[in-house]
Amino acid sequence: MSSSANTSPTVTETIPVTNSALVVVNMTHVAKLTATNYLMWKIQIQALLDGYDLGGHINGSEVVPPSTLTTGDAVSVNPAYTLWNRQDKLIFSALIGAISPSLQPLVSRASTASEVWDTLAQTYAKPSRGHIKQLKTQLKNWRKGGKTIDVYLQGVTTRLDQLAILGAAMEHEDQIDLILEGLPDDYKTVIRFQISPYKISSIAFTRCFVCT
Repeated sequence: MSSSANTSPTVTETIPVTNSALVVVNMTHVAKLTATNYLMWKIQIQALLDGYDLGGHINGSEVVPPSTLTTGDAVSVNPAYTLWNRQDKLIFSALIGAISPSLQPLVSRASTASEVWDTLAQTYAKPSRGHIKQLKTQLKNWRKGGKTIDVYLQGVTTRLDQLAILGAAMEHEDQIDLILEGLPDDYKTVIRFQISPYKISSIAFTRCFVCT
C-alpha cells in the first residue's frame, strides 16, 4: 500500500449536466498498479466504482447509448451519449492515474474505461501455462534463509495470489505445506508441535504460529 504521505481521502465532485451530473472520482488514495499487485488493485478499483454506481463503465453491464438520435430525416447528437462519454472519460483518466507510469504504455491504445480494464485483465489475469509454471517454480525455490518471516510469507502470498488470478489457485493445505517446506528446521519443529491438534485452514493461521 502507498504511504500516508502519498495518499489522500477519496474526493468526489459533481458537475451539473442538464438533469444529470458527472461524478469525478479521485483515486489518489488507491495504491498504484504495479506488476505484482493486480489482484488487490482490481478489488480496490471495483469497490470504489461500485460505491458510486459507476461499475458498469468497466464491467460491461452498462449499455452505451447510441451517439446520435434520428427523428424522421433529422439526425442529432444524443444527450444521453454525451453524458455517458463525458463520465467515461473521467473514469478513464482516473484509471490511468492509478497505474504506475512504467505500466501506462500498456493501455496507450485504449480510448474507454472498459478498454483500459480489459487490457489490464488480459495482461495480468490471462491464464498462461508458461507464467503459471514460472510462478510455481518460484514458489518451490522460495526459502526463508536470511529473510524476516514477514518478508518470506509476503513473497509466498504474493505468488499464490498471482496463481489465483490466473485460475491456478492452490488448495489451502498445499499452501501450508509449501510454507513449511521453505522454513528452517527449527521453525518447522515448533510449528508442527503447536498446530498438531488443529486443522490448518489458512496462511493467516500459520502466520500466527510462525510469528509467536
